[in-house]
Amino acid sequence: MNRKLIQTVLAILVAALLVTAPRAQQTAAPPAASDRVALYQALLDLTNPWTVMCIAAHPDDEDGTSLIVMRRKYGAHTVSLFSTFGEGGQNAIGPELYEELGAIRARETKAAAEIQGSEPHFLGLKDFGFSKSADEAFHFWGHEEALRRMVLEIRKLRPDVIITNHSVANNDHGHHQATARLELEAFDAAADPTRFPEQLKDGVTVWQVQRLFVRGGRSNQAQADDRPTVIIDPNERDPIRNATFAEEALSALQQHATQGPWPKTVSELAMRFRGSPDGKLPVTRYLLTKEAKGAAALTKDSHNFLDGLQLPDAFVKQVAQSDFSGQGLTDSLNDRARIFEKLLSWRNSYDSLKKAEKTNRFLMMRKRIESALALAAGINLRVEPTIIATPGSTADVPLRISNDGTQPISVQRCSACAAGSVCPDNSTGSRLAKSTFKAESLAPGSFGSRSNQIQIPGKMPINTPLSKHLYEPGSLGREIITSCTVQTAKGRVYLSEPTRVSVAPPVAIESIAPSPYVFTPANLNQPLSFKIRLTNRLRNPFRGEFGISSPSAHINEAGAANIALEPGETREFSLLTNVIPVDTPTEKRTPRADFGAVVFSVHPPESATEITKVATQVVYADARVAPGLRVGYVRGFDFSLPNALNALGVESKELSVDEVKTADLQKYTSIIVDNRVYESTPGLVATNQKLLDYAKAGGTLIVFYHKSFEWNPDPRRNRPDQLAPYKLTLGDERITDENAPITFLEPQHPLLNFPNKMGQEDFAGWIQERGLYYPKEWDPQFQALLQSNDPGEAPLKGGLLVADYGRGKYIYTSMVWYRELRAGVPGAYRMLANMISYGRGQ
Repeated sequence: MNRKLIQTVLAILVAALLVTAPRAQQTAAPPAASDRVALYQALLDLTNPWTVMCIAAHPDDEDGTSLIVMRRKYGAHTVSLFSTFGEGGQNAIGPELYEELGAIRARETKAAAEIQGSEPHFLGLKDFGFSKSADEAFHFWGHEEALRRMVLEIRKLRPDVIITNHSVANNDHGHHQATARLELEAFDAAADPTRFPEQLKDGVTVWQVQRLFVRGGRSNQAQADDRPTVIIDPNERDPIRNATFAEEALSALQQHATQGPWPKTVSELAMRFRGSPDGKLPVTRYLLTKEAKGAAALTKDSHNFLDGLQLPDAFVKQVAQSDFSGQGLTDSLNDRARIFEKLLSWRNSYDSLKKAEKTNRFLMMRKRIESALALAAGINLRVEPTIIATPGSTADVPLRISNDGTQPISVQRCSACAAGSVCPDNSTGSRLAKSTFKAESLAPGSFGSRSNQIQIPGKMPINTPLSKHLYEPGSLGREIITSCTVQTAKGRVYLSEPTRVSVAPPVAIESIAPSPYVFTPANLNQPLSFKIRLTNRLRNPFRGEFGISSPSAHINEAGAANIALEPGETREFSLLTNVIPVDTPTEKRTPRADFGAVVFSVHPPESATEITKVATQVVYADARVAPGLRVGYVRGFDFSLPNALNALGVESKELSVDEVKTADLQKYTSIIVDNRVYESTPGLVATNQKLLDYAKAGGTLIVFYHKSFEWNPDPRRNRPDQLAPYKLTLGDERITDENAPITFLEPQHPLLNFPNKMGQEDFAGWIQERGLYYPKEWDPQFQALLQSNDPGEAPLKGGLLVADYGRGKYIYTSMVWYRELRAGVPGAYRMLANMISYGRGQ
């Protein structure tokens, strides 16, 4: 039976929920707008037993509009699968990078998925930064390991259709190319019992995806490719939510805040992507790239990835137990009593099936029926979305059950179950909790608040903070399903709500800053200065010791201090220490490349048993600055710049836009405009002339990299003819090989020689990349000092540009100094020292 017939049968079943029936003695009041939307979606979901999966390399790569259309228009079950957490990217809103950024992006992806109506899942492959080839990605990921993970998720999630915007034919991000190759291979491997056979246990079986679609581009014109095509129109209006699918997708995209700033309106989004003049987005075309042997043909001129798909006749016969016909979904949403009665009858027919007949698809539909029943009855269960507990503890899971219907209800019991085994209501899971709910009646308009108590095993792995456990199995926490049985006048309702339990150390060292710790000639003989944040996650006060040691220092010395934290208390404090001791008798430390690690730990009183510990490396950078410097800077979201200036012993001050506009800037020997600040700091573009005047009058103005669309002239984005004193146009070229060779084009230039003579060794040990968004055109007034390139590509010369301007200096650099400063790369400190010293004393 084909997909259209299947959906027709299911639609008839849903319509049967809405036909005229004898009225109950008391008709339910019209639900609130949000409840109407939820009930509409729940009923729509009952018309579609299929699953659509979107596979993407990074968060925000997902095809949000198409996911929304498939769920909000057609009722399909939708899931997203991401190769990475996106931790190798840039952060547009805060200082977090790498694994800390990945933890944030996992949360952002979940928020976006809630709007899309989809479920997010991650392969947990490492995002090592921008890549130009799939081979480089597989070098880091391991081809077989990456394929194994993708095959396992396909077998577990069982998508009927996979969609993606990644193509092996596109020469874009290497992670995209690699993900596209994996999708094609996993399509077949997931159905092959000889591939990764160790996965075939605990309910995991082989699975054959029916179709794989690759996005062919956004266009209002017909495509030359003659393959079967699905067209998604983002400008269609959601019939219940009073918004277009494009507007809903933009709202989801905006949840990826660390990758912004995003357009505020669809018309602005259309302008950015060259949409039609009327502010609408072009349609998106997907090409059928792979299909299963014997799969039904795709309907011509389709707007639905599922058109024409078939299900076994047995499934259709078992669900098609009614010949009702009726009116549209939106017409009868107010009469929840009639909907409830029909749903109850449908559920009973499901429950009468034999166990062998209850396939995964049936269980999904059964769960959807239960969700619709609760909404029709006006019963809502709310659970804390994430619970943080400690090993061996008892965690409270707060519950709130509200009765928004018109009939009294009785809460019979509640329990919490770990996803993966058998719950008391015969759903999947194993009982973990003892409920504090007793049988309780709730009148209409009332609610009950209680909690389940979950016993956390003493050996349950710690996964908090997520940034330190990002790549570990179960890093996102163990899923717990809270289930409640509620008796109504017409029948029972089984409520369920997922939550996650994350496990943290009883007392956690939340952060140590700075990390790594950088010695320079300016601070080598000073005590080390740290800022530390501790949290007590116990229910009782903690009394213990905070220890600090440096076992790799040339003299082993340790110290400890008593600490006292109240239950749940977080405390920040500063610490001065000589844990890496000065040499005697001169009381000076001897410079060396690596001072080893400083280890911070928390102990119970008079015990050497560590509750937790954190280590930070201590490195030395022989970076010297000119005397008498005073540096102003407009900071981005990262703190690597002020931390580095502090390590260099330079007097510095962060400047606001108002201070740039009104202060006497000539008191600063140099001013730094941090990464992407012209985009992230409103108002700086308008006062840029003040910065240029500062340089012209004798100051040194240093600008770190910006993206091309943030910098280049564009009246639509309020970008003037030039932000630099001379013509400087950025491109999108980048050097992603952190070991790419560096050529000194002007080896005798003062910027490369004072106060520190730069050499090849200063570009060793870099991380992730050399530079981003290199200039493609610049005025002859600029001198290009360095040249580099990725293997097989043309040299890029704009990584470090310098010009005289009036009596002062102007420097523009596309190199990723902030990443290298943050990582404690000595050469980055030496180059920063030269930039802020430029024009002073050489």
